[in-house]
Amino acid sequence: MSPTRWRWEEQDFGFRFKSGRRRQTAEYYQGKIENEYYVVPASQRKLETSRIKDLAETATIPTGFQVVANPWQNYDHDWDWIETKDGICINYAGCLDSEEIERREDEGVGRALEYVAELVLRPEPVPLSLNLIRSIHKELMGTIYPFAGQWRMVSLHKGDGPTKWPFPVGGLGSVLDVFERDVLSRSPFLSEIDEEVYNYSSEVMNEFLAIHPFREGNGRTAFILGNLILMQNSLLPLDVYDRKRDKERYFQACEEGRLHKNYELLTVLIAEWEAKAVERWESEYGA
Repeated sequence: MSPTRWRWEEQDFGFRFKSGRRRQTAEYYQGKIENEYYVVPASQRKLETSRIKDLAETATIPTGFQVVANPWQNYDHDWDWIETKDGICINYAGCLDSEEIERREDEGVGRALEYVAELVLRPEPVPLSLNLIRSIHKELMGTIYPFAGQWRMVSLHKGDGPTKWPFPVGGLGSVLDVFERDVLSRSPFLSEIDEEVYNYSSEVMNEFLAIHPFREGNGRTAFILGNLILMQNSLLPLDVYDRKRDKERYFQACEEGRLHKNYELLTVLIAEWEAKAVERWESEYGA
């Protein structure tokens, strides 16, 4: 299988060409395999008519291509709902390759870390807020998903298990307001005692993950929030992929925080991850 071709400079949702005239016009988007395309009817058009026209004028209709079924499910104009049978959310490039999407998400991690590093350099410590969290998520996911920085409008689940994060009847607004009032409002959190910093970072990350306010990228966003708190206290940022290396312990810590508001397990992990960060720093730059 050939990888899906990307056209990020256009952010064109995978559009490749159009064919037909008037009511018979159809738009063709890149499928998973070379020379496979799926059709998007006019009623489900992803781009403005003028943009489709401009792109189509530069496109060449291939010969010998095969039309496959439209992979996106629950298709409407609310991007938050649209995904493939494999659970891939619709993205700006219309990509159906999960590995390629993860690579693009990794690039977003770098942008988000640069963003919070700039915040740390400001003369006064920046307090955490819902608006700041949305800005971090835009840096993280803004070149991939059209709903970057927007609170989710759907229930979430992991794998084949039961739903873990249902969507409240009244939306996430009230839940997020409580999070900002009871947790974020205590920032900027500054302490000379590392354990206190770890405790607060754990509380912020746990409460954020208990809400899971975004459609994608919640785990990465939580780590970047934790890093901001650590860096504001002159501690080293964590490797956001430590959560994968300590997967079982991390999941257990998140469940304890979500179900019992027990932040201790994640506090211990953060302390360990900080120690690893110090080891990496000393190994590279000396004690």
